[in-house]
Amino acid sequence: MNKISVVLPTRAYAIQLAVLGVFLVGALWLVTSLMGQGLLPLASALSAVVVFLTLTYVRRQFTPLRWLAGGIALAMLFTLYPLFYTVYLSMTNMGSGHLMAKQQAITRLESETYLSEGGLTYRWAAFQSDDGAYALWLTDADGVGSFALPGVPLGTPPSSVGALDTDGIPDSVDGYTRLPTNQTVPIIAQLSQIDFGQPPEAVRVRSLREAAALQPKYRYDAAQDAILDLETDTLYRPIEGTFTSESGETLNIGYIEFIGLRHFENFLGNEGFRQPLLGMLVWNIAFALGSVIFSFILGLVVTLLFDDLPGKRIIRALLIIPWPIPVLISILIWRSMLNPDLGFVAPILESLFGSSPSWFQNTTWTRIGVIMVNVWLSYPYFYVITAGAIRSIPAEIYDAAVVDGAGSWNKLRHITLPLLLRVMMPLLIASFTFNFNNFNVIYIFNYGNPPMPNTIVPMGYTDILISFVYRLAFTTSNVTDYGLAASITVLLFLLVSVLVVFQMRITRNFGEANA
Repeated sequence: MNKISVVLPTRAYAIQLAVLGVFLVGALWLVTSLMGQGLLPLASALSAVVVFLTLTYVRRQFTPLRWLAGGIALAMLFTLYPLFYTVYLSMTNMGSGHLMAKQQAITRLESETYLSEGGLTYRWAAFQSDDGAYALWLTDADGVGSFALPGVPLGTPPSSVGALDTDGIPDSVDGYTRLPTNQTVPIIAQLSQIDFGQPPEAVRVRSLREAAALQPKYRYDAAQDAILDLETDTLYRPIEGTFTSESGETLNIGYIEFIGLRHFENFLGNEGFRQPLLGMLVWNIAFALGSVIFSFILGLVVTLLFDDLPGKRIIRALLIIPWPIPVLISILIWRSMLNPDLGFVAPILESLFGSSPSWFQNTTWTRIGVIMVNVWLSYPYFYVITAGAIRSIPAEIYDAAVVDGAGSWNKLRHITLPLLLRVMMPLLIASFTFNFNNFNVIYIFNYGNPPMPNTIVPMGYTDILISFVYRLAFTTSNVTDYGLAASITVLLFLLVSVLVVFQMRITRNFGEANA
């Protein structure tokens, strides 16, 4: 008679399943909470991570990934999620007044209050119990005092009251101790969020001296999907994330709403954007390319001139000084040196040539200055790399070239450079990609200025695409447009991706040609 064998799970595996069950319950609660608040992108990303982690434990084919599951999950959250979230933002109206989900905006509006006509106001003093609960002593216009607790009707008399001061305020009330002014000021914002008493006669702190019987100003009507202003009886209906009345009046608090490809259409279809951005793109490429070429040339020249001199260890230490210094400090030092009024460069140039370039107002000289500063920051890297790469070239090749009568220039041109570029081409491409988005040098040196005239939004002649996106999203004015900035970022990502693919093809062709 055949026996059916049943394999029971081991104790360790059972513990793992129990831990996984607890994790899934917590993850489900978190995802549900995020969805309830309208944070769908983050909820979707966390759901994908939870599904992946679950599969690594319940599916046999995913078992090899178990040891990498933590790293892959973090990569999904901190690499893939920001990418997809940027794409999502580019299709929304996120910006000033539209910074939260719809449910969050409704909750925020419903928390606003107003003082109705004839509403009572009070002077107040704060009290605190031993367990940290707060209460108020209210004094009305007639000088009559009363004790107010959260959730307890106003006018409820306390069981005991301590001695009164000259203002008629007791030092203690029924287990509560009065807080002095220096302890009240830090918690004023916290007190202003507490309703003392019971609605509709609840009292809230309005300022350091005044509390008032405030009323809710807005109420959300789910049947009409609209916000009702209880003070004016005005109805505000949602229009593209903005609560708008029939007269066109809008509420300051809106919500994020999906608007499709409108930002891309407005951006690509607007001549006011396209024309200056074309010049900005050309400068962006020139800045990245010039920085890489001149940094490489300077690093190579430094290697050829100084790397074989006596005391080369000290020389190397001196030559790479710009590398360990923080970028911010280096750029600020250069700004100070080139300052026409306070720097020492302008007097030297004026004494030699009779005039000094306008490093911060003239477009050409500002761009030269930016590249010059970036070369100063970058050449130590290329010096270290080229020094190591040249040492890897066999000396026999140079000996054979000398026998054939090759001079120093021919050896550099036909031996050193080809072999060096073959090794360093991937590093040059990586450096170009980095400098294409090198925000620090552009913004710290001159904030992307001098400014371009007659543009839709402020742009500078030394702005590159990434600094323009930052300017558009954060510093253009008091009104920010994160959706438009995200759409430009997506286009920038696609552009850089095309450049990287093109550079990889050049690298492959270069390697095949030198194989």
